[in-house]
Amino acid sequence: MRQTPQREAILKVLNESDRPLSAEEVWRRMGGQNSGLPTVYRNLERFAQEGWAEGILGKDQVLRFVRCLSSDHHHHLQCEGCGRMVEVDACGLDSTLLAMERLSGFRITRHQLELFGECPQCAEKGR
Repeated sequence: MRQTPQREAILKVLNESDRPLSAEEVWRRMGGQNSGLPTVYRNLERFAQEGWAEGILGKDQVLRFVRCLSSDHHHHLQCEGCGRMVEVDACGLDSTLLAMERLSGFRITRHQLELFGECPQCAEKGR
């Protein structure tokens, strides 16, 4: 993928955030970049296809994007208190997925697991 100032700015915004961001939030945080909102949407979709970002559908049904640093299969954990998200470079579902294939007759080609909880900072505040 060709490197452009807009793509660099979008990746910079995603890299600096510890929470998933909507395309509009990314666009606003880009500041002075000469880029329209449709360009941000297109690039976020492309980043997701390339594995550089992942789209996460929130409880409010808004698609937000988080930067993926791992090129391998991974999952994200999101704090329900503050919204902070971390990447976990692990899955552990291999045997479960094989069992599902045997039971269903399907060949599973991919999966997406959403994990929510409480980060250490929010857990400490709640004590």
